Amino acid sequence: MAKHEPIRKWGTAPMTDLRTFDITRHWHAAGAGCGALIMGLKRQIQLIEPGQLLQVTALDAAAPVDIAAWCQMTGQLLVAERHPIYILKRKDD
Repeated sequence: MAKHEPIRKWGTAPMTDLRTFDITRHWHAAGAGCGALIMGLKRQIQLIEPGQLLQVTALDAAAPVDIAAWCQMTGQLLVAERHPIYILKRKDD
């Protein structure tokens, strides 16, 4: 059986300095897990314009996998991550 890389590594870059990102909106998801995190991401991404950046702080241990999977399924771009901080770019409509 082939060994697969974790989903959280798809398309992300290491986060070096948050000041290098032009963040439009910040959302602190606290310990929201799975369903609550996904619903919150959907609401928050709709509050910014296509091409803008959303910074998410998500403390849940499953957040790296959940956020990467949600981005993959919805077409949003996970620009950078370093748990618990994630930078998402809203896709062009």
